[in-house]
Amino acid sequence: MTDRGGRTSAEWVAFALSCLVVLTVAGLIAGQLVGGEEPPTPIASQAGPVRETANRFYLPVQVVNRGDVAASEVQVTVELNVEGSITEGDQVIDFLGGDETKDLTFVFDGEDPADGELEIRVSGFAIP
Repeated sequence: MTDRGGRTSAEWVAFALSCLVVLTVAGLIAGQLVGGEEPPTPIASQAGPVRETANRFYLPVQVVNRGDVAASEVQVTVELNVEGSITEGDQVIDFLGGDETKDLTFVFDGEDPADGELEIRVSGFAIP
């Protein structure tokens, strides 16, 4: 019911809900602007045991972005040093979102990573 050009109860409820939605959206936007995101921090590590098949050794590697911001062109390098003989390999992940995890596998022909020193690292990345 209206009283001489006033608003109905339904209009007041709709108006209050609309104001609540607008204030919530404005608060979320302000929170993102003020909150500050953590920069990308990709980290690589061995994800499990090495598997051998036909004298090939498969090394599972897990790459985790511990930052809130995405990283692109994440280059992961693995270096195996067996008695002075160094074998190196690298792979590139095109895109790694914030708090995202990707799995990679490195393959060594005839050299067991357990027989030497293994270094796994993220050697570079870009911010998209």
